[in-house]
Amino acid sequence: MKKIILLFFIFTFSLTAQEFQGKAYYISKTILNTDFIKNIPPERRERILSRMKSNSEKNYVLDFNTTSSLFKEEVQLEPTGGNQRWSMFSSLSSNEGTIYRDILSNAFIRKQELLGKTFLIKDTLTKSKWTMTGQTKKIGIYTCYNATQEVESEVRVIQFGRSSQRASENKDVPKKTKITTLSAWFTPEIPVATGPSFYSGLPGLILEVSDDNITILCTKVVLNPKEKIKIKAPKKGTVVNKEEFKKIQEEKIKEMREQFGRGRRQGGGDRIRIQN
Repeated sequence: MKKIILLFFIFTFSLTAQEFQGKAYYISKTILNTDFIKNIPPERRERILSRMKSNSEKNYVLDFNTTSSLFKEEVQLEPTGGNQRWSMFSSLSSNEGTIYRDILSNAFIRKQELLGKTFLIKDTLTKSKWTMTGQTKKIGIYTCYNATQEVESEVRVIQFGRSSQRASENKDVPKKTKITTLSAWFTPEIPVATGPSFYSGLPGLILEVSDDNITILCTKVVLNPKEKIKIKAPKKGTVVNKEEFKKIQEEKIKEMREQFGRGRRQGGGDRIRIQN
């Protein structure tokens, strides 16, 4: 580990003077639990599965230099004739937003759309506690090293129908959490302490992440492109911190659950798990 860190600082020192920068392209895939749709009519089930698939496979680009980075989704057109409930759910749970990071201070700004309103979530990243495993492998032309950490996360369930009304009325239900092992592969050959989404804190660019049911893999890296990259922090939106945005998001989930609950008169309802 000491040798990797030393190599990282040597490369960083030599490349900072050269205004080192680049672009990394990622593909993200999420394995979704489809148990909640197994008892619905086949035709409707296929429509939902199609939307779930399009929502679980995304492409991103990360612009970076030695002091900052900007992670954003490569925008694709939404299929026409979308279901209103699914559109609202996607807005609440799956949109990664645009993430700007100041690498030196570990601060971030996340631009997030939530049901038609733009928020700027400004806060500081929690320091990651990585453990080196000693494993190495090649990703493309780069030699990568593996690091892991255990992460505790909250699991929320969005429900529709009578069951959702009962759940919202029961305020004593404890929040469910789970512990997962996060695995990341990084390369000191690209000496920037950043990566896709909020994954960071390693002495080199993170090229692959396995986080519970999510896998993010770098498919292409362009170093020092001819057209200079301009990394700018998002500026337009309502400024909140992480906890404030979480409360707003939970309130919107409650509103959505009540709205669709009024339209259903049969028990049960759809259940969708979201990991924070």
